[in-house]
Formats: sequence, C-alpha cells, structure tokens
Amino acid sequence: MTLTEIKTLLVSADPGIKHYFSKSTASAYSYWEETQLLPHMEDDRHIEAWRFYVHRFTKEEDDATAAAIFQALDADPRISVRWVQGGYEQDTGYLHHIFECEG
Repeated sequence: MTLTEIKTLLVSADPGIKHYFSKSTASAYSYWEETQLLPHMEDDRHIEAWRFYVHRFTKEEDDATAAAIFQALDADPRISVRWVQGGYEQDTGYLHHIFECEG
C-alpha cells in the first residue's frame, strides 16, 4: 500500500485523523505514523508496503471511532492489524488505543 492509500483508508474511518502527531486537547483525537518501508517483493521488484501505527486517544471507554478504525483496517485484505490497549494515562485521563499495522 502506498502512503496515500493508507491515509485515504484512515480518513474514511476518522475524518479528523492527523499524520505523525496531534497537539489536540479535545476529548478524543487520532494520529498515524509510518515507521518502516517493508522489503516486500513481487515479480522480482519492490512493492511499496509499510509498517505503520495508528494512535487513538479518547476519554470514552467504548469509543466508536476506535472501533471504526479497527473495522476499516481489518476489512482491508492488504493490511494485517493488531489492536493493543496502551492503557489509561492517569495524568491526562485518556485511554490510548494503538493499532500496529503492516500493509
């Protein structure tokens, strides 16, 4: 997947998602970041594929946007995704959802 394809997919699940970071102080926000171009080959040529992470911070236990992000990632056959709970951040009151992805 190209970075543009990843961004398009994520914006479909969360229109307010940012790339790399967010300085938001809202009750919920998301950002994503690519971390590694994967060595994926097909027909003796490199195919663009990325390891990337999506971060969702929310103060709601059952956040609908976190679920929508997971559903969008999980529905795409080009992506493998693992949903990890980053825990509760006592100093900010946010729950941190982390989506570890390759695609």
